[in-house]
Amino acid sequence: MDRQGIAFLTTRVILSIVVVASITGTFYIGVKNVMPMIEEGKVKKQVEELDSIFHQMVVGDARDVALQQDYKTEYGERHTYEFDLPSHLAYLGIGTDPDPNNNGKYQCKLMGNGNVIVYKIEGRSKKIYWLDKDIKLCLGEYKNNNWLIKKPEEGLVIIHGGKYEITFELVKYHDEKYIIMYANNTVPYEVS
Repeated sequence: MDRQGIAFLTTRVILSIVVVASITGTFYIGVKNVMPMIEEGKVKKQVEELDSIFHQMVVGDARDVALQQDYKTEYGERHTYEFDLPSHLAYLGIGTDPDPNNNGKYQCKLMGNGNVIVYKIEGRSKKIYWLDKDIKLCLGEYKNNNWLIKKPEEGLVIIHGGKYEITFELVKYHDEKYIIMYANNTVPYEVS
């Protein structure tokens, strides 16, 4: 019986297991740290697409909500956008900073003129994307069979990843143009 050979093989097996475990652990830690960055990039790409869409919309026709023009017969510039948000999304605020105090208590209060998109991926810092000052976003409200500006004005907060389809429409209210979001009855959002 070759005891030296058996000891050598046992040592090699143990070392092989340790090396494989180390490589696997390092790979797992690397993937865990890289995934939030990839997800953040995915949201940033969608935010930049929205910015481009909004720039095209603000030069189009606007439906007059002060005159109660019906959204079915009078068309403001409209665009429906399908979000595909990652599973680790903490929040996406359109027209608002959902967590202005960074305390986890979400709100929908309009930020400035609503010309901002704020998002956060779990494990990453909050990202603020400012839009041009002529792009004013606010939540729409389906009231009396018509889409109008929600009063008091709010932004939209999406608090979970997934697919969401939101329609944006250019409206005017006393000669001011706004882009309203048809979402108050269709997308889960949280109001404090």
